[in-house]
Amino acid sequence: MRIPLDVAHSVVRALHAIRDDSAGNVTQTSVHIPGNQPAWAEPLSPNLAAFSIEMDRWPDWAGQKVGQPNQYTNQVLTNLGERTGVMPYLRVGANSEDRATIDLSFEVMNATFPAPTAEVPVPEADHIFIGRDFYALSGNLPAGTPFQWGINLASLNRTETIAQAKLVAEAFQGDRADLTANVWLDGLEIGNEPDYYGTGKQGFDATWTPANYSQTWVDYAKGVSEVIQLGGDGPHLTPGAMTGFTTPIWTPQATFGAGILDDDDIRALVTQYNAHVYSGAFGYGYPLTPVGGLMDKSSVRANTTLRASEVKAVRSQGLSYVFAEGNSYGNHGQPGTSNTAEGALWALDWMLQLASMGIERMHFHHGVGFRYNLFQPVATDANHDDGTNMTQRAHILPAYHAALIVNEAIGTSGNSYVAEISTANDNVVAYGIWEDEDLVRMVVTNTEVYTTDDEAAQKGRNKFEVNLVGAEGRNATVKRLFVPQTTAQHGITWAGQNFDTEDGKPTGKVTEESLDNSVLEIEASSAALICFK
Repeated sequence: MRIPLDVAHSVVRALHAIRDDSAGNVTQTSVHIPGNQPAWAEPLSPNLAAFSIEMDRWPDWAGQKVGQPNQYTNQVLTNLGERTGVMPYLRVGANSEDRATIDLSFEVMNATFPAPTAEVPVPEADHIFIGRDFYALSGNLPAGTPFQWGINLASLNRTETIAQAKLVAEAFQGDRADLTANVWLDGLEIGNEPDYYGTGKQGFDATWTPANYSQTWVDYAKGVSEVIQLGGDGPHLTPGAMTGFTTPIWTPQATFGAGILDDDDIRALVTQYNAHVYSGAFGYGYPLTPVGGLMDKSSVRANTTLRASEVKAVRSQGLSYVFAEGNSYGNHGQPGTSNTAEGALWALDWMLQLASMGIERMHFHHGVGFRYNLFQPVATDANHDDGTNMTQRAHILPAYHAALIVNEAIGTSGNSYVAEISTANDNVVAYGIWEDEDLVRMVVTNTEVYTTDDEAAQKGRNKFEVNLVGAEGRNATVKRLFVPQTTAQHGITWAGQNFDTEDGKPTGKVTEESLDNSVLEIEASSAALICFK
């Protein structure tokens, strides 16, 4: 997502002081665990940690040809799927979906790109030509992968939109469905960020409103529904996909009032409402966020609270509320923050906070070379460096570890619930996971900044001793996320394993320790998963 300077967005931050700790302190605090599953606990989707892919370089993610998958992509997704028993959900489209037209003279695709700039070193394509095998590449992904595909609305060419839907149908339901038989199409998105159409897209001006959008979307949805089988166990339509930077004019409530769900036939094909979310933006005059500002506990909650009324309104319509695109900072991430361990600690708290609000999925946006990615699918040239100096090969970024932890916390039962457990300290974040109303796991994060990576100094790293009141006498084990420092990009491990490998497979043995006397010791800028036995 690209955010223009004139967009007003208020983000509340209470920043930590940056500390270079050579003689660390141990602070004692307590967390009171509820005796029973809270009434406000929300069900956890095994697809909470999901992906959004900018489709202008889709073959880099899926593989260049049908039947020739990107093995690295498949491995890092499989690592996540093994932890929940469900493969991660992919939404493919974004800005690129509204810049795409079909040209079947191409086997897969062709794209044209603008020149890079200092603020946008990896620009998105200004036009994409969709070829014969473009959607069929979906079949290269691991078996069981769910998809939501985006098609063009911004061109205001109903014939083109319907043609794209028809090509999607051919890949998933028609003559070529054998190529995608092991994956499944769950959603179809018509248009990306329609609230921005009036700020510069050709054919639009300030008269473009939620009412115009709703009427146009319903009209196009009717046409699309004639060429692709929707509803029932098949794919569903997903309206919305608005940025969230244009409130209070552009909201789900505004589209409901404008009649986007009034047509009974179309309403029957809608099960979720898409929204987009970013914590701020990089470049274009936006101030840089200091170290610790992204993962700051109060900032995370201030940003999520902004969407509470939307979540309530969407759920009151019987729909799921999904962040189909989002990440740390718009314009592809803030260097030195989004692509560091802080990005992982933020994403861990962010996902569980959203889930505790009743938000079903968080699709982290990705593009080749973007700084806020969870992983890069291919080796790149220097122009596509995500800031980690790893252009020579495909690789994970620190935030990938957040998805590993969240998926382990969710587990494989398909019946887990989450609620935040209040803490008295601004740096300690805790969530409980319940199954059959029993507390089975906890995620605890220490968001205090730590900026020394000298090995000798690690012994002096600030720590919390967290007394888990209510867990006395329970046997439990602890897995830990280790990061050398808040701004680290490498040397990060989860449960003793290194996932930043050439083939995406972890190395090293899984390490876990016993929880002693219901007291968790947790270092600054780290996280722990507690599993009760």
